[in-house]
Amino acid sequence: MKRDILFLTTVGMVIWSAFFFTAGGAMAGQYDPLLKVLIKKGILTEREAIEIQREAMADEERQRSKLTKEIREETTTKDLKGLKFKMLAYLDYSIGKKAAPLGGQKSYNEFTVKRGYLRVYKTITPWLAGHLTYDVHQDEAGDWKARLKYLYALFRPGNLGILTEMKAEVGLGHTPWLDFEEHINPYRCQGTMAIERAGIFNSADLGISLHGNWGGELEDAVVNTGNSHYAGRYGSWHIGVYNGSGYHSKENNSNKVVEGRLTIRPLPESLPGLQLSYFGLYGKANEKSDINKGYPDYQVHMGFLSYEHPRFIFTAQYFVTEGNKDGKWLKRNGKALWTENYSFFVNVRPPVYPMSSWLDRKLNLFFRYDHVDRDKNNQVAKDAHYNLYIAGGTIEVSHGNYILADYEFTDFGNDFGDRYSSAPSLANKPGNQQKFQIVYQLKF
Repeated sequence: MKRDILFLTTVGMVIWSAFFFTAGGAMAGQYDPLLKVLIKKGILTEREAIEIQREAMADEERQRSKLTKEIREETTTKDLKGLKFKMLAYLDYSIGKKAAPLGGQKSYNEFTVKRGYLRVYKTITPWLAGHLTYDVHQDEAGDWKARLKYLYALFRPGNLGILTEMKAEVGLGHTPWLDFEEHINPYRCQGTMAIERAGIFNSADLGISLHGNWGGELEDAVVNTGNSHYAGRYGSWHIGVYNGSGYHSKENNSNKVVEGRLTIRPLPESLPGLQLSYFGLYGKANEKSDINKGYPDYQVHMGFLSYEHPRFIFTAQYFVTEGNKDGKWLKRNGKALWTENYSFFVNVRPPVYPMSSWLDRKLNLFFRYDHVDRDKNNQVAKDAHYNLYIAGGTIEVSHGNYILADYEFTDFGNDFGDRYSSAPSLANKPGNQQKFQIVYQLKF
């Protein structure tokens, strides 16, 4: 009995000590010193010693593999925790005619990908996150290019009295206006919003900004307004300092542009969908004037009224600008022209009977009108404007995925330039342009 106990104890010691040896040593007869003693005393044969050492090494390898797997799984889980990937694309078919100088229209008929966005989000800590968006587009030569649209660190400083849900973006981030409007007018896949289409600025820029809500979040925002974004109980706000060149132009001066948006929800209980907004921008244009070699003034002032309901959206905006970010709209003395612009948008989600039909709350009808005047005070030209009309409808296939069909017509004044961002051009006479468009918005 004692001999058996001694034998089992010895074997256990051998197994534990065998973790420190290699298979090569065992095969060559290089045993653990304790095994050698046991062989010498006749307690173990060489074959038994080899088997014990093999089993110990196999057990060690299993333990090592298990530990490696656990470490790998823990590391992978840690790396993937808080990581999200999203994708958004506009798959477009358009047929129509583009405006050209002296009324010479150019016909086209094409399938294209208007935009493809790959979005990566990572929550690092409760107060720190990161965001990356790649923007895939086709350039004028027909090549498909991927460029950065957003790449910023997101800090959450917490609440400060009535200032709630605050977030700071550092890097290539959102500018205060367009992301806000695009979450009210959901049809970015059809084309850009009024102020961007007019050539005044785009939706992202390098800089630093801070945004948040007024007084917490609106209760049951989706039920009451149909929108969960920018759902501050009393409104929201966003202020930032940027290069001013936009996300697909380089910075050509040392000037910085200050931008801010203030949105008030005056009646959160009785009219939760009603919001009043002001947007302002002040700085210098990103390009020098060819006339006086200085950087033209650049400022924007906008008033915006919006009303949102699960079955109805209405917006009205009026904005004046002194020049644009590119510094192309100039008087004869090289100073920036003042522009005058306004836009209206309405979206209706009509009830479909029977109300239980899958199409109810999925069918939308919309209309938009833009008026843009590049020379408000007729300093260079008297007819440097355009009127844009868009009418269409959508059917939502799934959340965020829908088919859009619309007709777009743009009537240009005689002195409007040949591109949306160009300066007024006397007697250019671009005439009008029109298109019929079908878009599938793919989102996941």
